[in-house]
Amino acid sequence: MKNYSSKSSLSVKLITIGIVIVMGIVVLSIFTINEKYGKISGIIISLIILSTLIYFFANSLKEIIIGEKNLTLEKNIGKIEIPFSDIIKIEKLDFSNLSMTYGSKGVFGYIGNTMDDSISMVNDRKNMLRIITNEKKYTFSSDNREELISEIKNVLQHRV
Repeated sequence: MKNYSSKSSLSVKLITIGIVIVMGIVVLSIFTINEKYGKISGIIISLIILSTLIYFFANSLKEIIIGEKNLTLEKNIGKIEIPFSDIIKIEKLDFSNLSMTYGSKGVFGYIGNTMDDSISMVNDRKNMLRIITNEKKYTFSSDNREELISEIKNVLQHRV
């Protein structure tokens, strides 16, 4: 079993910090500006913002684990297991602006679904790779992308 980390790039960290600060200011201004509905609307908006931030944090990729039978994408909360028998193709992706159909565009990473119907868990757009399986496509990033791709290809060759 081998682990590969997936750390956030500087741009992801800056976007996350910026959005958290802006959302904090929005909530604070709702509590202070609108006296009649300030508390109720402030609480509701605060809960929506907090739950959205928790969702994106929970789905942010922490590490990639190569096991005996599965490739595991370990998120902050939860994981996705991809059986090696389901992997059709693995490819290195160049730096790009991910076109999301829905999801986070930099807050805790690029998390969600892309226009090419890929599940995205990208923390660093300079180190992206894609795994295509029978059912789904997964786009994610790793700090040691070249080594990870080589290791997965090696495991796939020995499984056949």
